[in-house]
This record gives sequence, structure tokens and C-alpha cells, in this order.
Amino acid sequence: MTDTTVRPSEPPPPPRPPKPEGEVAGLDWRLGLLIAGIVALGVLAGKGWLLIIGALVVMIFLHELGHYLTAKWSGMKVTEFFLFFGPKIWSFKRGETEYGIKLIPLGAYVRIIGMSNLDPEVPPEDEHRTYRQQSYPKRLLVVSAGSLMHFLQAFVLFVVVFSVLGVPGGGTLGERLGGANAGQTSWTIGNVVAGSAAEAAGLRTGDDLVSIGGEPVSTFDDVGPLVGPNPGDDVAVVVRRDGERVELGATIGTNPDDAELGFLGIGPDYPAVRVNPLRGAVESGRLTGEVMGQTVQGLASFFTGGVGDFAADVADGGSGSADPAIGGSGSGGGRAPAEGDESRLISIYGVARIGAGASEDGMVGFLLLMAGVNISIGLLNLVPLLPLDGGHVAIATYERIRSIGGRRHMADVSRLLPLTYAVLMAMLLLGVSSIYLDIVDPIG
Repeated sequence: MTDTTVRPSEPPPPPRPPKPEGEVAGLDWRLGLLIAGIVALGVLAGKGWLLIIGALVVMIFLHELGHYLTAKWSGMKVTEFFLFFGPKIWSFKRGETEYGIKLIPLGAYVRIIGMSNLDPEVPPEDEHRTYRQQSYPKRLLVVSAGSLMHFLQAFVLFVVVFSVLGVPGGGTLGERLGGANAGQTSWTIGNVVAGSAAEAAGLRTGDDLVSIGGEPVSTFDDVGPLVGPNPGDDVAVVVRRDGERVELGATIGTNPDDAELGFLGIGPDYPAVRVNPLRGAVESGRLTGEVMGQTVQGLASFFTGGVGDFAADVADGGSGSADPAIGGSGSGGGRAPAEGDESRLISIYGVARIGAGASEDGMVGFLLLMAGVNISIGLLNLVPLLPLDGGHVAIATYERIRSIGGRRHMADVSRLLPLTYAVLMAMLLLGVSSIYLDIVDPIG
């Protein structure tokens, strides 16, 4: 029998209360995918790759943090601060800003309302907090803050190297800080060339070379004159090893580049040179400025004459001299820089590969590399073309000039869209081409 009794409908469930301020959005499978990818990279590629990728992520984060902090300080409304792009995998909201991580690790962004006339309509009550309504100095500070953070990172890394870790006393930076140039004679054998006379004689890394053929050796520069004129001669080599004097016999070899010159086959290792923090800060500021100047010259050289060489290199598939399977620890399997490499752009993949190798050779080289990368990226971001930060600097400056002596002028950014798309395509083409070269013909 069919029941025809009419029953009242079930009351609808109560609406879900809004998330309290600051609550974290739920995590999902995408976060697990990102974590799994990081773990797999560490297992398959090694800790050097994890270190360099972590350093690059920190660098990107600090770039956006510069924009964020200056925008907040200037009274602008920041609605989003995300690391990476694509689908959201984790976020939380504090105040008016949502913070979080997205899936695709290709950068980061800070969203400030009212950047241009192309942005969505802003509620009238928020218009005074838009980017476009701020003074020229505030807008200039906000859009250049990312690059300023890169320069600050480079400066801090140089200070850490100069005043905390120290640099080899015989290298260029060591000489600059008063190492070898100050008459430093404290050095030991840093490397022994495989198959050389030094290896055959039993010289070891860490030995303190005392004399060759009875002639005293004080600095590494003393070695050349003692072995160069004597290829094939048998000589006595005295070293100090573990506090004891050891005498060895060696037959001077021949120089691989000139058979008429003798060759022992050793390299020096100088003790690290450190300076006090004040001296370190002064030298770091000076070196940051010098590297910035060199980078500007390099970029100018590339864009005024090196693009053709770069394109030819891409078309030829690189020099053909690189074999990614060959290379010792720290070399990354790449070749040594050759003539013509000044026309090369190093991709983010190339930087990561070189950095992974540098990290295995010690933190000094790794930190110096990261300082140089920060300076390069900081300067590239200031190129006065959208979508780079320098494009916003140019627009703000143009608006300022047009507003002198009259009503406030705001640029119509829509007119720049064709140029912006062209710049994006050029950046994409250069990026893909440089990655290709760094794979088929790696340097370093």
C-alpha cells in the first residue's frame, strides 16, 4: 500500500559560518604533489640541487617582500601575497591580505589594488589606497623595492663571505682583502694534478712545501722558476707533513702547453682571509657597485651586439664541446668558459646547475654566485619595459613629468599592451633558448 501522507520537508542545514580571521585554508593533494616533487629532487639530484633551489625560492620571496613592505608602509592596499603561480594549494588570510602558496614554482607576486587603468574597478572607499593615487616617490619606491632587495641580498652575502666565512688568501678577493698581496707566505698544497710529477713523487694535499732541489720555497710564485727551466731533472722535494719534515724525490715533468718547460703539478691552498665587519661592509658595498657596473656593461654588450652570436650559438646547438656526462665534483659536468661565451645568457636552469656544483665545493663560491645572481636579476628587473618592474618605474616617471605644472596625468596602459606582449614573447624566446643551450652545451 502506498503511503500518501504528506510530511513536512526537512529543514535546510544551517549555513556554514565564515572562517574566523586568520584561519588557514585546507590543504589538498596539490601540496602533497609539491612536497613529493621536492623529496624526489633531493633523492635523485642530490642535496646541492635542493640547496640552490631553496636559495632561489628565498631570493624570489624577498623580492616580493620588498614590494609588500613598501606598499604597506605607503598606505596601499595589498590583497594577495603568493609564492608561485597556478592553482592555490595553501593559504591564510590576515587582515585584508591573503597569503599562500600555489602549485607552479615559476615566481611569486604581490597584488596591489589600482596599479593602472586596466585593473578591475576599485570600490570608491578604497580608491585613496590604490597604487595610482599615491605620490610619485611612494610609487617609485614600491615598484623598485624588488630590485633594491636583490642588491641588499648581494651586499649581505658579500659581508658574510668577507667577515664570517673568509675568502682564500691567494685568490682575487683574498688579495683585495690583504691576503697574497700583503706578502702572505702561509700556504699549503691545495691540489695535486693526476698523473703529474707531484703525484708520482707522493706529494699530498695539505703538505707544506719547504724546498725544491735545495732551494727554499716561501710563496707559490717561487715554484715556477724552480721547475720551469728543468724538465726531466731529478730533484729533492722537501715538505712538512703533520709537523714532520719529509724528503721526497721527484722527476720534473713537462708542461702540457709547452714541452720545453718543466711542470710539477700542484696548486696552492691559502688560509681564509677575514676582515672585521666594518671593513667587510665597506668592501661589500664597493664590490656590489663594481659587479653592478660590470653587469650593466655585459647586458649592454649582449643587447647591442651579442644577440646575433647568441642566436647563431642556438642554431648551431652550442659549441658541441660539452658532454653532460663528464665532470668531477663541483663541475656540474660542463665545460670551461670559452671565447664567445660572453654572448651567452645563463638560464635559471644553468644557474641552478652551476650553484649545485658550487655548493659541493664550499659555501664561499656558492654565496658569491648567489650574490652575482641577485645583482643580475635586480638589474634586469629595472629594464624600462612592461611587464618588468622597470616598466612601472618608466610609467610613474612619465606621469610625473606630464603632471608638472598642471592636473595629475595618468597614462593609458592599454596603449602599451602590444609592446608588453612583444616583450613577453622575447623573454620567453630568450628563456627557452638559454635553457636549451644550458642543456646541450653547459658552461662551468
